[in-house]
Parts: sequence; C-alpha cells; structure tokens
Amino acid sequence: MRRREGEVEKLNNALNNYMSNSTSEFLDKLTSLKNDVKVFVPSVGKECVAAPLTLKQQKDIISTTVNGVLGALQFNHALNKIIIDNVEGEQFYSFDRVSIILGLRASSLGDKVKAENGDIVSINTCIENAKNVPKFKLEKKVSIDTIKVSLRIPTLEQENQIIKKCIFEVDKIETAELSKAMGLIYIFEILKHIESVSIGEQTVVFNDIKVQDRVKIVEKLPLELYEKITTFLYEINKFDRSVLKVDETQITLDATLFDATAVV
Repeated sequence: MRRREGEVEKLNNALNNYMSNSTSEFLDKLTSLKNDVKVFVPSVGKECVAAPLTLKQQKDIISTTVNGVLGALQFNHALNKIIIDNVEGEQFYSFDRVSIILGLRASSLGDKVKAENGDIVSINTCIENAKNVPKFKLEKKVSIDTIKVSLRIPTLEQENQIIKKCIFEVDKIETAELSKAMGLIYIFEILKHIESVSIGEQTVVFNDIKVQDRVKIVEKLPLELYEKITTFLYEINKFDRSVLKVDETQITLDATLFDATAVV
C-alpha cells in the first residue's frame, strides 16, 4: 500500500511539474506576441518604443478608484510604474507622465474618451499638444535670507519613492482626519521636488536623510519660500493642463480614463 501511495505521489509531482513548465512556456510565448507601440516622451522630444498595457495594469489602475485620497496617490504610483516597466529609456520625468500614459491608453483602448463637459473627444489631440514642450529647467535654486533650496524635477523613480512613503503615512490616518491627509499630501508634493536645503555653509542633501526628517525640515521652512517653490511646480502643472486640453474642454487624467465602457 505504501509503495502504491509513493507511486501516486510521484505521478502527481510529475504532473504538477509538467503543468508548471507548460504554463511558464505558454506565458513566455504570450509575452513574445505583444506588438510594441510608440509613445511620445517630452523629455527626449521624440517617440520611444513601449510595450502595450496589460489587463493586469488596467486592473491595478481602475482599482485605485475605491480608495479616496489614498487612491489618488496609488493612481500616480501605478502610472509611474507602468511607464518605468513598459517604456524603453534610461529615465523619465514627472512632465513625461501625461503624454506617455495617453499614448499607451490610445494604443490599447482607442483614442476616444469623455471630456469634462461630457463630449466624446480624441486624445490624439492631447498627444499632439504634448509635442509643444517648454524648455523646462530640471534644476533651480531659490532662497530667502540665508536659506537656500535646490529644486529639481524628479524622475518617476524618485517620485515613486516619495509616493510610497506618503501612501504609508496616509494609510495610518483615520478617515475622519481627511484634512490631515490632504495636508500631508501637499507636503510630500513639495518634498519630491527638493534636492537639498542650505543654511549658510551647512547643507542637508535630502537623499541622504530619512523621509520623516525631510518632512520636518520642509514644515519649518518660511512661508515666503513656499511661494518660490510652488512657482517651480506650477510650470509642470501648467504643461500638463495644456496637454489635456481639447478645444475648449479638458480631459481629466484619472482611473476612469482606463475604463473603455465609460465612453459609451
């Protein structure tokens, strides 16, 4: 009886190994069948080769809609990860996100989307808008008195490192404390654009310290300095809005953009 049970176990193991190997081979073949697409990348001023969106990536994006404030962070994190995983290139910046994502969306789900006014429009117009790229300064220094702040436009990898920490912190906040969560998101938005802060001869490089310590420093900066920092951020937001404009209406970049049924 034991010998028979041993034979059955060997047979089951062999079958499981065969199924595992067979599935792995099938997935490899499925991956190789994907037709690459091209998306316009503003930071390099040309189209780059990209893998199309997958059903899992679409699911990851749409699933963020149910998480409120936290979902907005998860949405941007998901978009950044898709770009990093799918698009060929060394690094991408935050002002590349809209153009690349619209290109991937159009190639996978079609170009028709619903604008803010309810009209069905083509995001091909937005993709063309993205080709009018301003000459962004990737770095800038702002100061007040003896305080100097070195600003940067973050890469998507740098941005995701900050977003992940923000998601962790916001997730700990009770739903009733929504204003606290919004305040934290605002701080983290500023945080990801800061390279270093100097007072006189002493400089603190943000990559060298913990995120919690970065938050403490940013919260202590004079309010007058924030205006100069937000002016730097405004240029990127202005470009994003110009890309998402079709005639006299705007496209909203949110998770519903990836639900093809929302256009019907």
